[in-house]
Amino acid sequence: MIAEEEFEIKEEEPWYDKQDLEHDLQLAAELGKSLLERNRDLEQGLQQMYTTNQEQLQEIEKTAHLT
Repeated sequence: MIAEEEFEIKEEEPWYDKQDLEHDLQLAAELGKSLLERNRDLEQGLQQMYTTNQEQLQEIEKTAHLT
């Protein structure tokens, strides 16, 4: 039989390793930065596609009016 004391968390012993936590926080920061940069790239690509689409639409409308 397992004694309840084995499952109790001792106050002076944190459930995490400080070094692991710092490493995880560093990785999270790097991931966040990478995601922000990727989002910025995607927004720029979307804006460029929108601009191209608008230009093509104007050309189509000009062509349609000429016929």
